[in-house]
Amino acid sequence: MAVTTIPEKIKAAMDLTVTLAVQEVAEDLHKDEAEVLADFMQSKTGTMVYTDETKLWWAGPSAIADLYKKEIHV
Repeated sequence: MAVTTIPEKIKAAMDLTVTLAVQEVAEDLHKDEAEVLADFMQSKTGTMVYTDETKLWWAGPSAIADLYKKEIHV
């Protein structure tokens, strides 16, 4: 399988979606955004967002936040 790079515009959309999802999770859990972001980026959900083949970032920030909260059992 050939390795493909993610175009910059798609990467920017992924980053923005993650930022908004992390903000939502941090607000819901009353935690610091930096702490949530660090944990999110090491999670299965975080990995899936940045895997272009899954297209998870298309689901939007709230759906990603919900998926992540399920992953961490909240």
